[in-house]
Amino acid sequence: MRSVTLTLIVHDHQPVGNFDHVIAQACDDAYDPFLGLLERHSRLRLAMHVSGPLLEWLAKHRREHLARLGALVARGQVEPWGGGFYEPVLSAIPKRDRQGQIALMGDWIEEELGVRPRGLWLTERVWEPDLPRTLARAGIAYTAVDDAHFFAAGFERDQLWGSWITEDQGEALRVLPIHRELRYAIPFQPPEKTIELLRAIADQGEGRIAVLGDDGEKFGVWPGTKETVWDQKWLERFAAALEAAPWVDVLPPGEAIERHAPLGLCYLPTASYHEMQEWALPPAAQRRHRAAKQALEPAFGERASDLLRGGAWRGFLARYPEANRLHKRMMRASRRLHDLPEHLPSWREARRALWKSQGNCVYWHGIFGGLYLPHLREALYRELILVERFLAPRSAHLERADFDLDGCEDALIEAREWGAWVSARGGALWAFDDRGRLRNWGDTLARRDEAYHDLLAGAGSSAGAAGSIHDAVRVTEPGLEKLAKRWDAHPRDSFLERWSEGGAAFEWAGERFEFLDTPPHEIALRAEEGAAPRLTKRYRAGADGALEVELALESARDRTGSLAVALNLGVHVPDAKDRYVLVNEKRATPAAFGACATHERVRSLALVDEWADARLDIATDRDATLARTPIETVSLSERGAERVFQGLEASFGFEVALQRGESWQVRFALRPGMPSTA
Repeated sequence: MRSVTLTLIVHDHQPVGNFDHVIAQACDDAYDPFLGLLERHSRLRLAMHVSGPLLEWLAKHRREHLARLGALVARGQVEPWGGGFYEPVLSAIPKRDRQGQIALMGDWIEEELGVRPRGLWLTERVWEPDLPRTLARAGIAYTAVDDAHFFAAGFERDQLWGSWITEDQGEALRVLPIHRELRYAIPFQPPEKTIELLRAIADQGEGRIAVLGDDGEKFGVWPGTKETVWDQKWLERFAAALEAAPWVDVLPPGEAIERHAPLGLCYLPTASYHEMQEWALPPAAQRRHRAAKQALEPAFGERASDLLRGGAWRGFLARYPEANRLHKRMMRASRRLHDLPEHLPSWREARRALWKSQGNCVYWHGIFGGLYLPHLREALYRELILVERFLAPRSAHLERADFDLDGCEDALIEAREWGAWVSARGGALWAFDDRGRLRNWGDTLARRDEAYHDLLAGAGSSAGAAGSIHDAVRVTEPGLEKLAKRWDAHPRDSFLERWSEGGAAFEWAGERFEFLDTPPHEIALRAEEGAAPRLTKRYRAGADGALEVELALESARDRTGSLAVALNLGVHVPDAKDRYVLVNEKRATPAAFGACATHERVRSLALVDEWADARLDIATDRDATLARTPIETVSLSERGAERVFQGLEASFGFEVALQRGESWQVRFALRPGMPSTA
């Protein structure tokens, strides 16, 4: 009877900024029980990768978990795998940060667990052809990618039962293919089905390696898996079945690679797993991809996906301006930080914050919340703004460049307490950073089309759901399909203006403004008259420490209309007693951030977050009609499709009577502070 080697790689991860109670629940439901399984079944030998943010949390809150893991490593049952410490997509960060994060993870594992990892968990299995050189230079000997990578290079399925060698500029790396059959079977099919699959693999040839590399959260965190895996004892039954099958050698990847010679040389294109490549496509392309797969399935069955290519992971940065802006600011901060000498006070603390800001989860969105989760974006901005504060000049500063590389020039005004990022596109304020509280008051997310919105109308409730997380879409509340049909044409920036006159309306959001010559420390932009009057905007640091924004309308003819000025503000808790709105210095009715309301004769608006000890004051020098509206999106998470509160739109309305050749002006002042002092 032929034997087969089964290699298992389990990846446990929690992102920077996740809630303590969520991580604790994952420990109780998945991570701790899994260690218990290994302690009971010594023949179950495998690799484990625990991401840096989770390691830090465990070191602070669950030292006993790390002690148990260390004992399993010491007895040779678990092979620890490294990676970028804060779980970055390696190809999306600078090479020196790649090397630094891999080294930090290696140092941590060596100090805590006693061995230095030779294997590396590749975040989201995002592969680009220059990675072998990066990994080899970091002391990494082998990694795992998906079978999708090999199919994209033209391989046949029968060629994937082993490891391959790849290289970049002569620096080599061993690569193991992760098999989709195992990823979808475990733990969603009966354990006997997986044993049958392994039997079939063994029968097809000698010396074969079958590889499963997947998330540890599928063993208790994903919907329905706690019941399947632990209450119904799926993993116990699987472990017993493996123990009853002596023809299955369960080996960690390092030993499997030593025992089996490489199958040859391979060169893999830019790729990730099949699902990620589909999610990276724009919605219309996703729909075509799905239709093409369905058309191919009658002839090719499950292999239909192997014949299709999706998008590259970097496509998320093109799809989502919010992710792109965060990414480009991170890249800028990295360049500037590494230009400074390392011996400067707090330089290493700033580098650690930079590395935290590179955590992958916030830069993309698939079936996990990712970019759509405000608390994760908020956490990365906190780290990034800390770095930018370290790098900032000690006096007011103005810089112009296309910071986000969207083809429109930007400007940055830096004051002691804040930074304001302005784009020529719409003349809009796309970020306003409180550098004291490490908060971006412009951290919002636009409502946009997503391909999975098509499936909401027929979706069932997520309550009690079981099965693979890749199964049909589930919903957390009825009616989400209606909310999902509301889209925004532009990012949810601030100082987006709308002119209404004679029953017609014009928005400047998509217009390209021209930068004007200005005094130092002031930004001025202008859009010439057309359907709407000429609009000039000026941003400056005020003498009292506020960001001052002046809007001026001018026309070659008399005009009467109304001007609405929208500020989209990054508050992320819709209803809590310690987070509320003040209008004209009085608590608003209703006061919740997520409430809809209209207020007359408004001169000031304040958003107060007592929990975070943060406050934003907005004042205007004209009476305005203020309309407050919540920004809500529909996105996917492990639980299913859900409503997410992304921020508050505050629209200030003014009646305007323009005389030919004269200027109508309104001024705003934005001041970040603390509830106790503001």
